[in-house]
Amino acid sequence: MKKVITPLAVLIVSTFAISSAHAAVKQDYFLGADLGLRLSGGIGVETDLGNADLNFDHSAIYGLHGGVTLNDHHRLTLAYTHEELSFAGTGITSGLDTIKQKYDYVFNLSNNFNLTAGANVGYEMAEDNSNLNGMVYGVQTGIEYNLNHWSFGSELGYTRHNAEASSDYFKSSLDNEATLMTSATYHF
Repeated sequence: MKKVITPLAVLIVSTFAISSAHAAVKQDYFLGADLGLRLSGGIGVETDLGNADLNFDHSAIYGLHGGVTLNDHHRLTLAYTHEELSFAGTGITSGLDTIKQKYDYVFNLSNNFNLTAGANVGYEMAEDNSNLNGMVYGVQTGIEYNLNHWSFGSELGYTRHNAEASSDYFKSSLDNEATLMTSATYHF
């Protein structure tokens, strides 16, 4: 009988130890939508005849995000955004889709207000055949208001683009950009 009770006791104790260690990490899952504005950015073009910088219009950015906040301070987010790249005064447009993994540290100011600061890395894909696909990385900071299961926030971000497109006649690359994003998020 002792041979059966000892392994059973070890199994029960180890199960409680594993579940209590898992319970020590508070997890808050969320899903939300984003709407924002490109504040700056453009495209640089190099040709045999010279270089040119074309600025983008301040167009809308929209997207979805979801993730988890661990212990009320460490937020991990997977985000998708879409923006239309339109050149100022030309009428030429192209779409750009971006998928980013973001980390934010959440500073609790009060029960309802938080400041956030973090970094992101991701991949962007141009919708036309320009081959302006590549890695992006950046930083962001923001403020958010919590109301029951919802949070509403605003975030200022800076993104660096690594994508370049080239042919026999030209070479182009996206300039770094600044964005202002707003979000509504539901917490499960």
